[in-house]
Amino acid sequence: MVAKYKMFEKYIIFVKLQLLVTVLMLFGGGCAGNQEQLLSSPEVLLVWPQPPEKPRIRYVGTLSTETDLEKQVSWTQSLGELLFGKEKIGVLVSPYAVAVDRHDRLFVADTTGGVVHAFDLNTRAYKQFTDIDEQKKLSKPVGLAIVDDWIYVVDSALREVCVFDGKGKFRGKFGSERLVRPSGIAYYAEQDELYVSDTGGHVVNVFNKSGDYIRTIGSRGIEPGRFNFPTHLWVDDGGKLYVSDTLNYRVQVFSSQGEFLNMFGEHGDHPGNFAHPSGIATDGFGNIYVTDRQFENVQIFDQQGRILMAFGQEGKQAGQFWLPAGIFVDRRNRIYVADTFNKRIQIFELTE
Repeated sequence: MVAKYKMFEKYIIFVKLQLLVTVLMLFGGGCAGNQEQLLSSPEVLLVWPQPPEKPRIRYVGTLSTETDLEKQVSWTQSLGELLFGKEKIGVLVSPYAVAVDRHDRLFVADTTGGVVHAFDLNTRAYKQFTDIDEQKKLSKPVGLAIVDDWIYVVDSALREVCVFDGKGKFRGKFGSERLVRPSGIAYYAEQDELYVSDTGGHVVNVFNKSGDYIRTIGSRGIEPGRFNFPTHLWVDDGGKLYVSDTLNYRVQVFSSQGEFLNMFGEHGDHPGNFAHPSGIATDGFGNIYVTDRQFENVQIFDQQGRILMAFGQEGKQAGQFWLPAGIFVDRRNRIYVADTFNKRIQIFELTE
């Protein structure tokens, strides 16, 4: 009976394959429709600041699962899913860091999920990766940097930087002999230098992309150039390094040589103050964006550290946040915010 049942299973699979091949030969492969916009248009127009002031920031949309990409599959793909079933849908569990590469692939470090999600905003394809080897996987990914189309992932539990190629295949790791509890990462291509913030060590370590240690910036303290639990990092096009000096409640800025330049912010509840500064990024005009996990918003500063405006508040609706973490601004001045406890990436854009 068992042998007959197995033969019947093989026969059913053979019939399905023959049906699919026949249909393909008759009608061709089909093609997916073009995607003319990033996401479907939001139901309501959200801008900051509110009228009658001139809007500067516009809400674009949200990604929480791969279905939000609204990929238009060909009818042959639909037939394949009907015959053989759908693959498991990718869902964000605890997005903490976000990065976008030059091909418009959006990568998300999911700390609780222990994976990196990859959303292709052009082809609408989705994948995820986590495997380091046959026995080991990512444990708590918290930081991302794109280096020559490879993805460098900071894992705070493994205490190392894990390197994956563009297809998500593991290629190497470094830093475990030096890092205590790493959190953020940023790359400056001009000098081939990777900056890795070590929250537990209260420093920023500098490596090359091969993982060779170069130098250390700072030490624990409250003086300029020193840190108290530094977290997220960003490097602008000119090579300036921005550090969320989280429990000193400030942002510090350094030259590409690691020299202290300036700092801004202090503990408080007024605009321009910080309660828990986290993600940090700059746009094409040099404006500095800082997420705050207690204010539940994003504050925008000029290069002198003067507050320009803020957007967002506590909540679950569009344009609201619940413990936001990482932030990334792409070459089009689109703003991606890891809205951690709302399990989503919210996308905004600078209107001018």
